[in-house]
Amino acid sequence: MSFLKQHETRITLQKIKRNVPITATDIKELERILFETGGVGTREEFEKAYGKQEQLGVFIRKLIGLDKQAAKRAFRDYLDAQTLTVNQIRFINLIIEYLTQNGIMDPSLLYEAPFTDYSSKGLDGLFQDSEAQGIVSILNSIHEAAVA
Repeated sequence: MSFLKQHETRITLQKIKRNVPITATDIKELERILFETGGVGTREEFEKAYGKQEQLGVFIRKLIGLDKQAAKRAFRDYLDAQTLTVNQIRFINLIIEYLTQNGIMDPSLLYEAPFTDYSSKGLDGLFQDSEAQGIVSILNSIHEAAVA
């Protein structure tokens, strides 16, 4: 949406892009930006085109992606606490790239290509259960930051 690009400096959009948790007030501001400025039409037109979005912050994050530095920050503590193999590091970097492009990530994707390029078992083939759960927790926290 070029409209979102034009308004990317707005605080609410910056919060979504940078993985800063948003609030109900942020959602109201987002709705104001979208529907009252005339950028995407009325709410009804928007819902006709995109469906009813129960989690507007998540929907917008999917469109604008996640800032690469924010994605790296989300994994920083995890990476600092682990001694990882080269393939594990590449796997994490692939997650970061995915998040940068798509904004959020369903953990089930960690068992599909291109993640299975490093192990046919995906996440479970490279990480122990507790390590894998740490990665899933990070993905869940990134998703939750976009939900008010």
